[in-house]
Amino acid sequence: MAEQQEQKSNQSSNRGPGETTENLLPTRQCLNYHKSASRRSVQKANKCIQVDLDLEEENSSADLRLSPTTCLSKKPQQCLGNASPSQQGISSSSQGQPAVPALLPPPPSLPPGHKVLLTPLPVPGTYAPSLPPPPPCGNPACSHLTCGYRGQPNLQKTPTLRMKVFHWQKLPSDVVRQSCSMWAVVPSGSKELIEPDYASLEMLFCVPPTPPKEKTKPKKKSKEITFIGPKKSLLLSIFLKQFKCSNEEIADMIQKGDRSQFDTEILKQLLKLLPEGHEINSLKSCKEQRSELANADQFYLHLLEVPSYQLRIECMLICEETKFLLECLWPKAKAIRTACETLLTSQRLPVFCQLILKVGNFLNYGHHTGDAGGFKISALLRLTETKANKSHVTLLHHILEEVEKNHADLLQLPRDLDFVSKAAGFHFDAMRAEASANLKKLLEIEKRLFLSTEDLKIQHAKSVQGSISASKNLQEEFDSIEKKKDELADYLCEDRKKLSLEDVFNTMKTFRELFLKALQENQQRKEQAAKSEKRKKHLKGEDMKRLKREDESSILNKK
Repeated sequence: MAEQQEQKSNQSSNRGPGETTENLLPTRQCLNYHKSASRRSVQKANKCIQVDLDLEEENSSADLRLSPTTCLSKKPQQCLGNASPSQQGISSSSQGQPAVPALLPPPPSLPPGHKVLLTPLPVPGTYAPSLPPPPPCGNPACSHLTCGYRGQPNLQKTPTLRMKVFHWQKLPSDVVRQSCSMWAVVPSGSKELIEPDYASLEMLFCVPPTPPKEKTKPKKKSKEITFIGPKKSLLLSIFLKQFKCSNEEIADMIQKGDRSQFDTEILKQLLKLLPEGHEINSLKSCKEQRSELANADQFYLHLLEVPSYQLRIECMLICEETKFLLECLWPKAKAIRTACETLLTSQRLPVFCQLILKVGNFLNYGHHTGDAGGFKISALLRLTETKANKSHVTLLHHILEEVEKNHADLLQLPRDLDFVSKAAGFHFDAMRAEASANLKKLLEIEKRLFLSTEDLKIQHAKSVQGSISASKNLQEEFDSIEKKKDELADYLCEDRKKLSLEDVFNTMKTFRELFLKALQENQQRKEQAAKSEKRKKHLKGEDMKRLKREDESSILNKK
């Protein structure tokens, strides 16, 4: 430290008149800090300059220079020069408190002829020259924490490319400096440390460069214009997506009456989504902006170009409905008519019913029911209710056993009732009402076509008239069934107005199932009886053999 002070004194003595004597000037405090804090820093600086200049005139032995940083802040600050650390600490600790300016001892006098040059003060906001670095420390045992010398900085290897990140958890600096840590055992500048191959690391773990993507400006979609409500527009968009063609082609199919891509449900849905009056008026006034309209609105525009589009759609719908209805009702009508004819023409059914009548009159003798000349057809289902005493055999089982012995032909009665069972579940009255309502719609459409344009008549008149003709044929079939129904009511001794074909067919179907089930159970009971009889015979034979052996053994014992 003594050598360093010697060097500093020699350097100061060897300086010339033009050299800077910054390190020789003591630090002075600003004497006008007691004034108001509302003054600007520039005014304070000017005041400090004026005070220093006055001191310079009074001191004839030396010219004093004001430090650039003196009194330029709002708070009192020492002018930094070659002040000792103790003085700097005192000045820093007194910041923020109103301090009385202390008078410092005058600097040492200079030789005659030497004058200190005053450097201009830096203007706030401009670049101020930095102080020179401290001289190197010559003490090898110094830790450089008090002297301020840091030595030559360690040259740390840095990558030239962007590297992949190695994720870790960093330790705090105060923890690393502890003498007991593994990081303080070996100093960072030790020769024992191994340096990695930075070139290979950079080559292996660098992030591959990505080619710059060309920024394409997204196309701004022009805002679509729509005159349809959001819910209806959504439903119409979903409806149009099921067609693999454009809106113009859909409208063209409607104009031509092409039903190849239209079924009953699609046409019904289309009728619900037709444009309303206010929508039509809005669309007609916006024909020039067709390209800016939404897809649903554009479809409406194409549809409005088709003359009488609603009547065309209704004609297509009624023809599709008639076609579907005829395909569904004709087989059912034929089955009902066949069932009625079967009941009227069957020869086994009345014979079997006469047999049941005789059995019933026999069982009912002496009861309040008395003898009967006939019974309603629903009594066939009660044959399974009457059971024999101490047995599960019903009256139907017993009658079938008698039939099998004496009238085997009656066992083919379920074959006669086969067509009747197929007709069970068909509601004749509902079918006839549905066909009548459809025929009424066809006749109304025919009237509207008669009042429409010629091209619409030519296009749909033929198909509508064909549907009317087929519907009338179905009505004729229902009329014939109605006649068969009246005949069946007379045949079964029922009231014509109260007879229900559905009830009759359901009763016959259930009776047929009971008939077949009873036949099967009788057959199973016979097989079980035969097995039981065979087993009895076998046991009886075994008993005879055992008795014979016992007799023979007794005879031998007597001898």
